Amino acid sequence: MSGRRVIVELVAKKKGCMICVLAIGILEEIAPEFEDGILRWQVVDVGSREGITRHAKLGAICGRMPSVPSIVINEKIAFDNIPDMESLTAAVRQASGSN
Repeated sequence: MSGRRVIVELVAKKKGCMICVLAIGILEEIAPEFEDGILRWQVVDVGSREGITRHAKLGAICGRMPSVPSIVINEKIAFDNIPDMESLTAAVRQASGSN
């Protein structure tokens, strides 16, 4: 593995959020560009009890609550919105150390 593991959390509401669905599509699209094991991602669904709990934890870790939708990379708020594919890919590459 040539880079550090990157954990991307999409803070979103799965039901009824078209922007959130778009963000999931972007993550699915960019994931194959990274070596196996580098990029792991998950949705923090603020419409679920588990998601609300993780959202609160991220707020404590990050020093403020991530907006909905937003992207958190390695427990740091990277985007307060949904970025385009190129911006997200570049952010993941930078976080992995493989620029």
